Parts: sequence; C-alpha cells; structure tokens
Amino acid sequence: MEFDGKVAIVTGGASGIGEAITTELAENGATVAIADLLEDVGRETARGLEARGLKAKVFPVDVSDAAQVESMVKSVVETYGGVDILVNNAGIGQRCAILEMAVEEWERVLAVNLRGNFLCSQAVGKEMVKQGRGGRIVSIVSTAAENARVNAGAYCASKAGILQFIRVLAQELGQYGITANAVGPGLTVTGSPLREPVSETYLGAFLKEVPLARPGSPKDIAQVVAFLASSKADYISGQVIYADGGYSAGKLSVRD
Repeated sequence: MEFDGKVAIVTGGASGIGEAITTELAENGATVAIADLLEDVGRETARGLEARGLKAKVFPVDVSDAAQVESMVKSVVETYGGVDILVNNAGIGQRCAILEMAVEEWERVLAVNLRGNFLCSQAVGKEMVKQGRGGRIVSIVSTAAENARVNAGAYCASKAGILQFIRVLAQELGQYGITANAVGPGLTVTGSPLREPVSETYLGAFLKEVPLARPGSPKDIAQVVAFLASSKADYISGQVIYADGGYSAGKLSVRD
C-alpha cells in the first residue's frame, strides 16, 4: 500500500473534504492524525475508520493558535514516532461585502486559513527536517486563490496567500527532500457542518462555468491530495492542481 508505515496529519480532517482525505490516506495504509477543532466529530470519524481496521486518531486543535499547534504536533510525534505527510485542509469560509465586513471577521478568516497554514507547516516542517527522511506538505486552496469572488474578500485573500506561501515553502524545504504543493477545489458539495449549503440559484449559475457540468465531490479532491502525497509525485513541488471540472480554464458561458 502506498502509505504503509507513513504518518499523516490532516487538519480539519473530521468532516467534509478533510474526512475524505483522511479516509483516502487511511485506506492506502497511512496512520492518520485527525487534527480538528470538532473533537466529537473527529472521534466519530476515527471510530468509523478503526471499525474497518484502518488507523486514525483525533488530536484536537485550533490551527490559528500557535501553542495548540505545537502541542498537537508534539503529541502526534510522541504517539507515532514521527510525521511524513501534512495536509493543511482546515479553513473557514466567509460571505460579506468588503465595505460591510467587520475587522474581526477579516482577521478570523486570515487567522484560520493563512496563519493556520503557516503554523502547521512550520511545526511539521521542523519535525520533517529533524527526521531527515523528507516529507510531503499539501495545502487545500481554492479556485478563489486566482478567481475573485464577490462577497469573499477575506477568503480570496487568504487562499491567494496560501498559494504563494506554498511556493516559498517548496523553495526553502526542497533541500531536505520535502515537497510542498496545493490542491484547489472548485465548487465541492461536502455536507460539512462548517459550510452553509449553496443555493440552487448559485449552484446553477456556477455550473454554467464548469465544462464537466457537475460540482466536485470530496473524493475528487482527496484523490488528488493522495497523488501529491505519494511517491508518484516525487518530482513535483511548488505547484497547484485545480480539481475543478475545468472551471479555471476560462469563461465557458462567454461564447461567440
């Protein structure tokens, strides 16, 4: 199995896309640390995997809190002896016009999405360097990293920041055999308790721009993450793969 003997940390791994990533890695042999603020949901996810003979355990954490991140990574290393894969999936959305947005909302979105990515990548990166056996860092961004979206100023800014941060990370950590990449989901139906379901009107309008004419599923995203975390992606670093049904290719609804 591709990840047999590997330890993976998946932030926000209890539900939605994160749960699909947790499951995909575990099904392929990884021992998965579910690093999530939703401890009860994380335990339920872990129990479901353990019932199938897979290896997963929840490690509660708020990724925007430096002390909690340090403690979480230390606990994972003490429990499993190291860490080989980090998936930065934890994140929150936002729907508010820039002129109406409270400073607190702006700061919270960037704290979870961008600061959390930095804190987790730094803490795990140090462990990977210390271990001396390389590693994989995969961050979940969004098509919003490069395609602006009305009422999502903080979200778009945070995802664009992660994308550039990952590129720098790839440059700095390559000498240690550590790759850093990103996966950008398009519109993905997750069922996560942290995400408001999109309206049928929004869904219909969005799908007019998607060549494959359907929203993504969490498994669509998880499979790309697993590829980037695998030995098949040994020579890929500093890149983003958009798993978006072709949405980023151009404006499908604009025709001659």
